Amino acid sequence: MTKPKILCMFSGGVDSTGVLHELVTNEKYKSHSLIIHHIHIWNRENRAMAELAAVKSILNYYKKEASFIFSQSTFDTRGFAVLKSNRFPMDMDVCAFTASQICAARPDVQYVAMGRTKTDVESGSENFQKRMQRAQAIFKSSLSLEQHKPAEYIFPVVNFTKREIWDFLPEDVRVATWWCRRPIYEEELAKPCGKCSTCQEMQEFKKI
Repeated sequence: MTKPKILCMFSGGVDSTGVLHELVTNEKYKSHSLIIHHIHIWNRENRAMAELAAVKSILNYYKKEASFIFSQSTFDTRGFAVLKSNRFPMDMDVCAFTASQICAARPDVQYVAMGRTKTDVESGSENFQKRMQRAQAIFKSSLSLEQHKPAEYIFPVVNFTKREIWDFLPEDVRVATWWCRRPIYEEELAKPCGKCSTCQEMQEFKKI
């Protein structure tokens, strides 16, 4: 009998890496097989290459711990560079829509694992909560025409703060994670800018 599957939407950041770690190591998820999907999001922030390097390194670590299917897709909005907003569209909206299409194609996916943390819940603004609700609405509406039982969102690290996630990740995995919103490239090597909001947030976890 084929195991039902969990789809892990994986960016290579701290939150999604915490999700992956939980899915691989926590006994409660052992009855499911795992699909890991990474979206190459090409936008004005230019993080795609840095995130891909993190994804490759992290998955290379976890393939020693568990078997999984890995897939990739690309979402390119560099043509909208003339717009003032450098967050168009929101990453979580892209993630939600892509997850819905994978679930539509694979009715054996029972859950979609996302990286909401305790820190998000406790410190997230009203605007953040609305963005989360919108992303889930995109996911649900995109599956509304499917005949099979739709997959559901799960949040494996929702009871952990970002700091707690950082602390329980293996050292080799911590080193590989990516968080900067506006990386600086020296040839093909990406370095954190040290100035964006996520770099500032990570200052207390890791010396940049």
